[in-house]
Amino acid sequence: MYREPHLQKKSDECAELWVWWKELFDKDPSSKEAKDAREKWCNCVTEFGKMVSEEVKTNTRYHGIRK
Repeated sequence: MYREPHLQKKSDECAELWVWWKELFDKDPSSKEAKDAREKWCNCVTEFGKMVSEEVKTNTRYHGIRK
């Protein structure tokens, strides 16, 4: 989905963490494992958002798109 391999890798990592969290959540939403998995997924998507933002700022492919 992403042209940049590092963004695709991070996106895939976040997707795997979400699946792991969802499985734990479906078993027991209040378990410590489910809460820890949710925290790891949240951190992953925050990092991913920062990576995307940095890519847009630094990659010339995205310069001037809105103009």
